[in-house]
Amino acid sequence: MKHENPYSGLVGSLSPAELRLLSDAVAERGLREEVGFGTLAEAAELYRPSPPCPSCGEPSPWRDGFAPSGVRRWRCPACGARFTSLTGTVLENCKKPLPTWVDFIRLTLFAVPLDACAEMCGISHQTAWEWRHRLFAAVDGYQDRIVLRGRVWVDETYVNDTDLSHGYGQARRRGLSKRLLCIAVGIDARKEPVAVVCGHGKPSSTRIKKAMKAHVAEGATLVHDRERAHNALVRENSLEDESYRADVRDTVYLEKMALVNNLCSWIKRYLWRFTGMDPKNLQSYLNLFVYLFRVKRDGERWPEIARVVRHLLMTDARFRSST
Repeated sequence: MKHENPYSGLVGSLSPAELRLLSDAVAERGLREEVGFGTLAEAAELYRPSPPCPSCGEPSPWRDGFAPSGVRRWRCPACGARFTSLTGTVLENCKKPLPTWVDFIRLTLFAVPLDACAEMCGISHQTAWEWRHRLFAAVDGYQDRIVLRGRVWVDETYVNDTDLSHGYGQARRRGLSKRLLCIAVGIDARKEPVAVVCGHGKPSSTRIKKAMKAHVAEGATLVHDRERAHNALVRENSLEDESYRADVRDTVYLEKMALVNNLCSWIKRYLWRFTGMDPKNLQSYLNLFVYLFRVKRDGERWPEIARVVRHLLMTDARFRSST
């Protein structure tokens, strides 16, 4: 026998405004049960208990009450600036509750298109666009500190440059056209990924060195497909050279290069979801892909949502609208 929900009558008697308040309270409670905080104020108290002054860098500001949202305010004893715990982060001036942001993060983890994110989070398309670019700002330069060690696999993958100034109305070319954007991809045995935009068309030695030199540790073993441009990287970083001729009919090549080939496929599937992406933002999309790849890889050690929110609060970055 089906039991009646004891809260049905209570919910049915609420006005639309009261129902929204109840829904927000339930969402906050659920998030608090999941990750230990349910509001931006609680998350800021946990991850930014004493933020430095964003104006002069003073490390020990004075407490100065609370903002209407409940986020703590601070005052700098050195320069007199007043700020909140969210000032200087990508969540500064965020007016939506944290559970809405968490819903957006969950969808981003699965590379859901922007229109769907806006619809499912109950926000406008413009707000969803802005939030995506806030995430871009938070992961800007994220790959700079990633260094691949031990056995390192490298390869390139290519995507269409969607800028119509490149070849609009012209016949499609075979092979690696200069209209294709090249992405240099690397991964090591620890499954640390790197993905860097490497210009148009087939990469040169100079472009490969510029893209990958800082990301491959000296003395590592470079596993690659005999692309001539890789030889310069081998010499520059004093790498051990292990190469296989690219041939999809060769089972040895497919086995030895499977790790990086799979990563290239994942990157292309990820990018295909963002129809109309501005090529100028390609590196930002790749930074976000690498960040989320690592978040999902370490999901058993670090809860994904808590890790992303922590990163957004602890990274000094701001979103600046171009409008």
